[in-house]
Amino acid sequence: MMKLTAFDQVLVYGATGPAGAARESVRLAAAAEHLGYDRFWVAEHHGATSGCGSPEVLVTAAAAATGTIRVGTASVLLPHYAPLKVATTFNLLERLFPGRIDLGIGRGPGGVESVVKQLAGPDEAPYPEKVERLLAHVSAGTDLLPASSPPQLWLTGAGPGGAQLAARHGLPFCLAQFAHGTVRPDIVELYRENFRPGPLGAAPRVSVAVRVACADDPKDVRLLRSLLTLAAAPTSRRTLPSWDELHALESTATSPGADTDGMSVLAGTPTEVGEKLAALIAAYSPDELAVTTACPDFDLRVRTFELVRAMDPAATALPV
Repeated sequence: MMKLTAFDQVLVYGATGPAGAARESVRLAAAAEHLGYDRFWVAEHHGATSGCGSPEVLVTAAAAATGTIRVGTASVLLPHYAPLKVATTFNLLERLFPGRIDLGIGRGPGGVESVVKQLAGPDEAPYPEKVERLLAHVSAGTDLLPASSPPQLWLTGAGPGGAQLAARHGLPFCLAQFAHGTVRPDIVELYRENFRPGPLGAAPRVSVAVRVACADDPKDVRLLRSLLTLAAAPTSRRTLPSWDELHALESTATSPGADTDGMSVLAGTPTEVGEKLAALIAAYSPDELAVTTACPDFDLRVRTFELVRAMDPAATALPV
């Protein structure tokens, strides 16, 4: 069965608040391990109502609460930080939890413009240069860090620029499929065609990150899809509705008809989502899938990951 990552954006819901969001993320890591997921990743977002501005802290808590699952980031927003500091942090994490730490890096803004401006320092080096510096620090043999095996590095991105940068440095690449309404095999092929083996990767490795709204009850699917739409909106850096509030909003709004999200949200019952995953796998032939969802009810959130884990779309996907 294909390797699976439970990817948590650490969303803040009205019923749990910011403290509850952080604690539930740790609980979700333990649930993902119990379900047999291979990795658990957390996102970095900034602002008063964002769930996780310091993903390395949640990675530490999640790794301490689990025993075997790999734990990491998707992504540390490298443009905001000194590469040596990032390398130092994950060097320590790897020493605390050897063989279990992933360092996913990316360049997304991670917050509204007013917040991002306060994160960025003056005269920051360009992102590709920071990637090179980070790799130099993380690679074996540096005298700037205590001796340790390196964390597993992933470069995440949504477009050709990230794919080419990952290929140039021999890094695994995670494509943010949820940023696209259609499949983009051209981005993954660009990565594979230009991949250069390096000290942190001998062969191309692709993960595809998807947003999933999957439930046994079609009514729950509609609610989850509506919530993912709210969470993905550029102005949605706010507390998301509780489950009861979401039901109330649904009753006063026009219910969506046919699925118009394309491949940005894989919505439906388990059978429907399985078919969409099979189509996605046929297009990309990925090595791994990273799954994220949104739901204020923790048990139903875990159920979504359970339903995806029970699917084996790779078994029915046809090669392109």
